Amino acid sequence: MKRTVAFLSIAACLVVAGACAASAHDEKGRAYGIRLGYGADPDQFVAGVQTDLGSVYRNIHFAPSVDFGFGEHVTTIGFNGDLKAFLYLPKAEAALYALAGPSIEIWSPDEGDGDTEIGVYVGGGVRAGLGERGWYNLEARFGIGDVPEFRILIGVLFGGR
Repeated sequence: MKRTVAFLSIAACLVVAGACAASAHDEKGRAYGIRLGYGADPDQFVAGVQTDLGSVYRNIHFAPSVDFGFGEHVTTIGFNGDLKAFLYLPKAEAALYALAGPSIEIWSPDEGDGDTEIGVYVGGGVRAGLGERGWYNLEARFGIGDVPEFRILIGVLFGGR
């Protein structure tokens, strides 16, 4: 039952991300997409949806995301509220960024009771252009508190150009 709910949640998020990506070019500065990766402690395959809702102050963007982790006899769902500070590289369609933000993690073990925990992620990444309509990104996240300790994710964002 837990896996069915998790897969239906992922499917719903992917449909929403796809619909948002189709209309993202109409909203300047906003981007929506998907990402995949690996998580450590617990060791998991991670899939998620990500957004960049634009600048909140100069080169600082609000970039919430939802990640689903599968493996090591537990399913995790993380709701992240990241702020990303971009350092744009001269004469390049790439930018480096630092990130920090709170996360609410729902832990659902294969056996036993689940739990909801709060923590913080800090990390960084690089974002590179994807034609005229999007971005690739690669990011590393380090968890502080009761969230997974490490995640490395690669993704694509549509819009925001």
